[in-house]
Amino acid sequence: MTVIVGLNMSHDSAAALIVDGQVRGALALERTTGVKRGVVAHHAYPAAMARLIDSVLADQGLGRGDVDHWVATSTETRSQSEENGLLESLGLLTDPASTLALPHPGHHLAHASAAFYCSPADRPAAALVIDAYGSRIGPKVREQETAFLFQPTGEPRLLWQTVRPSSRIAGRRRDGDLWIPSDLSGIGEVYRVVTLALGFAEHGSTYDDAGKTMGLASYGKPLSKEPLFIQIDGDQIRFDGAADHLANLGFATRTTDGYLLRPSGGTCAFDHGHFDLAAQLQQEFEAACLALADRTMREADTRRLVLAGGCFLNSALNTRIAAELQPEELFVFPAATDDGNAVGAALYADRVLLGRSAPALASRMTHVYLGPSQVTGQQDAIQALARKAGLEPVTHIDERSAAEAAAAAVSRGEIVGWFQDRAELGPRALGARSILCHPGIAGMKDRLNARVKFREGFRPFAASVLQEQAHTWFELPCKDSPFMLLVCPVRPEHAAQVQEITHVDGTCRLQTVAADLPGGFRLVIEEFSRLTGIPMVLNTSFNVRGKPIVEAPAEAIDCLFGSQLDRLFIGTTEILAPERLDLRPVRMPGSNTTGLAPEEALLLDLANGERPLREAAEHLGWQPDLAVTMALDLRRRELLGWDAIPVYTAPDLPMAQYDPHHGG
Repeated sequence: MTVIVGLNMSHDSAAALIVDGQVRGALALERTTGVKRGVVAHHAYPAAMARLIDSVLADQGLGRGDVDHWVATSTETRSQSEENGLLESLGLLTDPASTLALPHPGHHLAHASAAFYCSPADRPAAALVIDAYGSRIGPKVREQETAFLFQPTGEPRLLWQTVRPSSRIAGRRRDGDLWIPSDLSGIGEVYRVVTLALGFAEHGSTYDDAGKTMGLASYGKPLSKEPLFIQIDGDQIRFDGAADHLANLGFATRTTDGYLLRPSGGTCAFDHGHFDLAAQLQQEFEAACLALADRTMREADTRRLVLAGGCFLNSALNTRIAAELQPEELFVFPAATDDGNAVGAALYADRVLLGRSAPALASRMTHVYLGPSQVTGQQDAIQALARKAGLEPVTHIDERSAAEAAAAAVSRGEIVGWFQDRAELGPRALGARSILCHPGIAGMKDRLNARVKFREGFRPFAASVLQEQAHTWFELPCKDSPFMLLVCPVRPEHAAQVQEITHVDGTCRLQTVAADLPGGFRLVIEEFSRLTGIPMVLNTSFNVRGKPIVEAPAEAIDCLFGSQLDRLFIGTTEILAPERLDLRPVRMPGSNTTGLAPEEALLLDLANGERPLREAAEHLGWQPDLAVTMALDLRRRELLGWDAIPVYTAPDLPMAQYDPHHGG
């Protein structure tokens, strides 16, 4: 048995376990720390990563002493000694002889390796990587876009690569402002910068939220027929004047050495200028990526294409690649951002550095349920957690019974939390950590956005559909979409039945659910189809705004008290939500009313733990629904809690974590 642990050690840090050439486990650091993107403080990072590694190993009955080889990748390492320093920073007391290193530059190679070795790797394929920024190469250069040709055996061949002539990262803060250079460079960098200019940054950080830009683009029309940010010049892509155009549109101001972004003040300030800017960017982005994908297949002399890097989470782009370039085979690695590089590093080590052949059972990755087990053998503990919170759980006899109960609740118009054994690797909820509801009941999307997710109302939701029914309801450019990485038109004859998953442009981000998908998610959709005639459910990630997707059962139960979920299923355990008006709000230590709306301050002043929320609403003359919505949003912001109800907190690290409310 050969055991390899791969680590990504940039943002979206992650650990992956490869046993005899097969991916046996993988998880992102954000899931175990409760901090989005895994951005914990530098001094806490080694302990956080060590705990993550131990949990991934323990799930397979292994410990650190069982690991034959360790391999790490990061955007910031340029030499063997720097990469060895990454492993040393973890405090991993391993034999130095077991530490492997990727050939540098390593970041894009790890992305590409994840995509190729998790696709059917028995024939050559072209690999294209596009992201916001890659590895540093020497003191002043950084990867921009890269293409490789992979063979079933041996080292991949670099086809072409573009670099930016500086290792700087656009969008870093200077005295509170977001700074960008005058020479924007790279498709991913431009998309990131415009996203930040639109105001889509995670609170307190400079990490962009590019998915929002894609969703917003459907509401607008391109500003210009001519490109403003990304120009295609044969096989070359140029970015002349991109920052200037952003300034001319009022989203940046010039300084002596670059520009300061002037982001939108929030969704309430959005107008057609914002919609049209997003549409312009999305149009140019898609055209440029299509051109590079076509170039990559031509130079590789193959019609098999694999894709990775954060830009390929843009599902509208992926759909165009499939439909217009029509590759013989297309595979987008589901964890396309940096967390997937832990898998890529480990698989590259197995296939290339160690020269091992792919295992006989190796085939295209069909699911990403790779997190440590959280349900198997834990039902008694899960029920004890529910009772500790004052809730009475219901135990179903088996997986099918639980799935049928969940489907019935969704068919009645309830919003259901669906938590199964092993979490998904990557940002998409694919039926293991999902919130489910009816795709056809009018107003469901708005209710879900406002009362459960606490997010912008313009953002659409995805559908999870039985694979054999997908082509009847949607116009797919290929056979399937198992990882929710395609946006497909809803067929007009069915649009009225599934209006809540149909975006303003008539499309829907889609997950096709195969008959052999592990776990009970398929059973939920089958039963929902039997009850309603609609072979799909609305599916969104199990989290609230500003938080990672839940990983532990205690986090899922906490969401019952922190949102308006109606009920929760954890394995075969069903837990009904509490009556929130009967809960007693209590002000959290250290909270104050500075910057709050007057109504929020009034509620917080009454939150002394002595009266239920119902009485507080009556005292203020509010409708009960308003009181619940406001109290839950205050709880999300950690200003208010419920008396005698424990609040889930991530396991303590040795020192204080990065505080998302104060930057870092």
